[in-house]
Amino acid sequence: MKKGLISLLVIVLGVIIFSIFIYMKSRQPFMQARDEAINIAKESTDLVTVEKFYWYNNKKSYFSVSGMNEKEEPIIVIVEQDGGKVVVLNPGEFISESVAKKIATTELKPKQILETRIGLEEGVPVWEVTYEQDNGKLGYYILSAKEGNWLKDIKNI
Repeated sequence: MKKGLISLLVIVLGVIIFSIFIYMKSRQPFMQARDEAINIAKESTDLVTVEKFYWYNNKKSYFSVSGMNEKEEPIIVIVEQDGGKVVVLNPGEFISESVAKKIATTELKPKQILETRIGLEEGVPVWEVTYEQDNGKLGYYILSAKEGNWLKDIKNI
């Protein structure tokens, strides 16, 4: 009885350790992208404090970092994954993440909003709102970060 319990405990502990290892390995690309984007943003701009990181994928991939600059003003830095081209946005000129979520919620009435990311579509800043539809499938609502108007909606993924 004691040997069986010890064996079971060892197996459970092994599964837990293996699961943690797999989880950490799966997060590695995200963490590396985040660290590289922050470094590029800090080297290219006056970004001092990082508040959020976004990874936007569509026709091109972008890493975005929001935070505060040296003057303690809000700033968003978007870094193109291929080539490292940097675009700096003044958040005061664009709708906020919470406004983008609110617009998507009002327009779509989704089951739930899952995530929001900022990026560029053909050089234009956009918010991508990922949501769960009533049928359980995913959707992506993309709107202009400048005016908040609808650009495209991808459903039933």
